[in-house]
Amino acid sequence: MNNKKKIIIEEQDIFNYVFFPQNLSSEKQSEIELDQNFNEAVEFYKQLKANSEKSLSENIRKKIAEKIPAYRPLEVIELFPLQEHLNSNQSRKNLAAAEKILTPKITTKTFVDNIKEYLIKVLNFSNETKIFIFSTKDEVVRNFDIYILPQNLKYHFEDNLEPLIINALIEPEKIQLKLT
Repeated sequence: MNNKKKIIIEEQDIFNYVFFPQNLSSEKQSEIELDQNFNEAVEFYKQLKANSEKSLSENIRKKIAEKIPAYRPLEVIELFPLQEHLNSNQSRKNLAAAEKILTPKITTKTFVDNIKEYLIKVLNFSNETKIFIFSTKDEVVRNFDIYILPQNLKYHFEDNLEPLIINALIEPEKIQLKLT
């Protein structure tokens, strides 16, 4: 009599086998490799993965994610400094006057992505930095990382309801937002 426990393979397991094998137990990996009944599904996901590594529009990625609940692409959004221009001497005088009043001195830098879906505000005080993350869709952004470049600093956020406070001055040139 065979006492071997039957391993149950679900669609999520086949998806993970192709996309995230590190998230799959070695028993399930072996079962998928040995059982030819899974070959068609594995091939489907391999083709999907190969195509997803090509440059797809954000719209197509969202459609794929809607069709396959297990597929959640990692979104990497690059934000660059917003160039702020002063158009008149009056604006410069007002800013100069405001700077004299602020004690300690505060400098700000605003970062936006290409489609202006996210905005990050970096405020430098005399000895600390506060970083605020905003969604222009008025959404609470959850479970994400930011990478501050060129310093290569990484910070994780559970949500964007509170600013990140760093006990140092940070002068980023670019910020990446990685949604998981």
